[in-house]
Amino acid sequence: MTTDPTRDEKREGLQASATQTEQEPGADRADANDNDLQDEIAQFDQLIDQHLPPETAQKTARGEVLEVPVVAVREDHVLVDIGGKAEATIRLDEFPMVGGVRAVAVGDVIKAVQLGRETDGTPRLSHREARAREAEESVRLAHENQTPVKGRVVQTVKGGLIVDIGLTAFMPASQVDLFKIPDLTKLAEQDIEAYVIEYDDRRKRAVLSRRKLLFEKRESERRAFLDGISEGAVISGTVKNALDFGVFVDLGAIDGFVPREEVSYDRGTHPGEIMKAGEEVSLKIVRIDEESGKVTLSRKRMQPDPWDTIGERFSVNALVKGRVIALQHYGAFVYVEEGVTGMIHAGDLSWQAGNKKPADFLTVGDEVECKVLELDAEKRRMSLGLKQVQMDPWADAATKYARNAKVKGSVTSMTNYGAFIRLDEYIEGMVHVSDLSWEKRINHPKDVLKVGEEVEAVVLKCDPQAQRISLGVKQITDSPFDAYTAKHPVGSVVTGKVTRFAPFGAFVELAEGLEGLVHISQIDEKRVELPEKVLTQGEEITVKITKIEKKNQKISLSRREAIRAQERQTVNEFMKQTDAHGGMTFGEALKNARKDTDG
Repeated sequence: MTTDPTRDEKREGLQASATQTEQEPGADRADANDNDLQDEIAQFDQLIDQHLPPETAQKTARGEVLEVPVVAVREDHVLVDIGGKAEATIRLDEFPMVGGVRAVAVGDVIKAVQLGRETDGTPRLSHREARAREAEESVRLAHENQTPVKGRVVQTVKGGLIVDIGLTAFMPASQVDLFKIPDLTKLAEQDIEAYVIEYDDRRKRAVLSRRKLLFEKRESERRAFLDGISEGAVISGTVKNALDFGVFVDLGAIDGFVPREEVSYDRGTHPGEIMKAGEEVSLKIVRIDEESGKVTLSRKRMQPDPWDTIGERFSVNALVKGRVIALQHYGAFVYVEEGVTGMIHAGDLSWQAGNKKPADFLTVGDEVECKVLELDAEKRRMSLGLKQVQMDPWADAATKYARNAKVKGSVTSMTNYGAFIRLDEYIEGMVHVSDLSWEKRINHPKDVLKVGEEVEAVVLKCDPQAQRISLGVKQITDSPFDAYTAKHPVGSVVTGKVTRFAPFGAFVELAEGLEGLVHISQIDEKRVELPEKVLTQGEEITVKITKIEKKNQKISLSRREAIRAQERQTVNEFMKQTDAHGGMTFGEALKNARKDTDG
């Protein structure tokens, strides 16, 4: 006989066995409650006393094991023939339940042990004791040798299962399966196999673990499976679930994992869009971790890299169809085929003039037809154009917007250097700030224009290749420069008002919005150090036009030449008057001529 352990010792043994099972390498931990056996162990003794037969029933003196035939099955007992025309009874609840009924029928030959006699002398038999006596040795050996035993679930309780293995045993809920089973009643009256992880020989009570047996079977199957596969081989499986970081695949004995980067050559596509749950797939084994038993798989390695043969399927200027999968401020991404995504730059969305936002033209999910603008297999880049599928509005722009043609349009936007004018749905022209006014210097277009304002302009230059049109607003009217210089060619003596000074000379307003420059060397016959010492701002003076630069629209003036011209004229007039009448002296005439030049 084995030494009768105390309840504390028994509890420590159960805890050690359960913990060892829970911490087996690779064991699943599906729920926090499965990891915590403390409560189950604390309740173990209470459950044993509550649900298993009383100890006193096991201590009754035992007789010989008999084989007796069943002659009748009553409501609460079974009648058996014990020979010599004598009969005895066995309590019906000593027989196990099978399919909701007691496993005994008339004609069955069963085993029983005589425990004593009733008061009327009738033998008192026990079928449970006979079964327990047969089971005791096998259960003890199963516990010592760690071999599994078979039994039937006869009852489900809060803490686990009551199992009939010849004697009555208890299986904690955490030891029923690899994963938590929410409803243990589903196992009622089922035959199961389990390890005996604790056995009380004195009280004939056993604690079972089906979890440990299932784990060993799973590990055996896993090991056999891993031994039968190799890296680089192709294997089939069923997609279990697709997550953001990859896909889990049921391979049978184990689950394999396909990392996101191994799902497809499409780097931006969610794995769930390519591999669907329940789908049967063939995959290549990339890596086998012998220590952890993990298998890494690849779907994309089952097919060639689409960029290796991209030139065989697509070419520059070819039309392709695809689906818009993403929009950014700089362009739209189009899915052309698995592994090949092209991009439409914002500037290639439409011929429409102005800033282009992809969201103004496209929506994710749109099916589009585009033209291949660039194909670079090495950089894995495909540039697409949406507007290139339509007729280029710039094709006839040179004719439609010829030089010097007058056009109308509305102001769409402005910058420091000019204003953009929309001429039609697709074409804009630009007015440089210097071409806004003849009369005055414009610092910013907003000083004379407003966004949305309709203006008239003249085409100064049209460059269809560069897709640029230069416009001029001031050119709608004749140039004050051209009008003035036509009437006042080089050599003309004119009058003007001094407007401002510079170290190199003085500016003279000849007409509204038109100035000429009197260089410091042309202010007077004498050397001039500072223009303002000789001239006064606002003073009206007579000057001679010495040079006209049409290209730069500059007029060079000379006060000195004007003075000399006036002097020559005075001398000529004096000579005429002297010859005719005599009169003032030459000095007086010359003095009067200079007064006339300075106004």
